[in-house]
Amino acid sequence: MNRIIFALLVIISPGCNHAEKNDDSVARSENSDSTYKTQKKDSPFLGKYHLTALMRKTPVEVGCILQTELSYTDSKFNCSYKNYKNNGDPCVKTEEYYEGVVIPNKIAGTIHPLIEDIDLSFEHGNLREITITFKDSVEISTVKKIFSLPKSISHYPINVTDINYKPTNPNYTRWLSITGFDHVGAGDVDCK
Repeated sequence: MNRIIFALLVIISPGCNHAEKNDDSVARSENSDSTYKTQKKDSPFLGKYHLTALMRKTPVEVGCILQTELSYTDSKFNCSYKNYKNNGDPCVKTEEYYEGVVIPNKIAGTIHPLIEDIDLSFEHGNLREITITFKDSVEISTVKKIFSLPKSISHYPINVTDINYKPTNPNYTRWLSITGFDHVGAGDVDCK
């Protein structure tokens, strides 16, 4: 079956650009392990950076990594931004408090072809949470393998407080979130 799918992909996609090939290569089935085997297994980005290693980094650090590794330059948070300091707060300077890099969908797919969307949530100048939406349901064990995620909470790196899979059933997910620290907003502090 995998040979048939691969042959069809080769026949259909020779004129497509890289992003379109990645979109076409994602079979829409619950058997994500076999889908994963028909795609390029090793993402150069994920081979160099574990998503958990990005947690608690500044927007400039994350932006510079994206610029260096994926040739995506955020208009504000990139390698040329020097001496970044976040002076925002959850009460008054809220826009600055939550400022950070936004990853366009076309760039998200270059990190891995199964990714539809990545949302980065920053607070007080640090990456608080990464939320990934997949193009289709993916087996949780495959997600752990692709993103080099720990098998249990006892193995979380020190900069990660939670990893959550929102399952479509007990073994599959369409969403992954990695949290570096708890949210602290206006409702959590004494705003005067």
